[in-house]
Amino acid sequence: MTAFDIVIVAGAVVLVVLISLLRRSKVPSVAYKNKPVYSDHREKPVKALFSSGYGLAGKPDFILHTKDGLLPLEIKSSRRPEKPYFSDVMQLTSYCVLLEENGNKPKYGFLQYNSGKTFSVPYTEGLKSHLLKVMAEMRACVEEPRGTCRKCS
Repeated sequence: MTAFDIVIVAGAVVLVVLISLLRRSKVPSVAYKNKPVYSDHREKPVKALFSSGYGLAGKPDFILHTKDGLLPLEIKSSRRPEKPYFSDVMQLTSYCVLLEENGNKPKYGFLQYNSGKTFSVPYTEGLKSHLLKVMAEMRACVEEPRGTCRKCS
C-alpha cells in the first residue's frame, strides 16, 4: 500500500465519520442546503431580533439565506405531527414579523419537528393579523386589574 492509498483510505474514513455526525445532529438538512446567517445554536449567545413598533422580540433557531431571501427556521423537539401545531405557526409568524420589520420580509418559514420532514409555512397577512390580534389581547389581559379579565367577567 502506497502513501497515496493510505491518504485516500484515511480521507474516506473521515468523510464517513463526518456524515454520521451530521445525521445525528439536531440541525435539519434544510440548514445545510442554505447558508445560515443567524443561529441561536452557538456557544456564544446571540442578540434577539426586536421590533419597537410591535413591542416584539424573539430568537429563531436559524435564519437561512436562500434564493427566496432570508427565511426563519424553528426546530421543535416533539415528534412531527400531521400538520404543524398552530402555536408553533404563530411563533414562526412572529419571527417573520421581526424579519419584515428589519427590512427582510420572508415569503415563508420552516418548522422542523423531530423525526420528520420540514414544514414550509407561508407568511400571510392573515397569519400576521391574527398574531397581532392575539398579542393585543394578551397585553389587555396583563394591563387589566386581576380578576376583571373581559373573558372571565
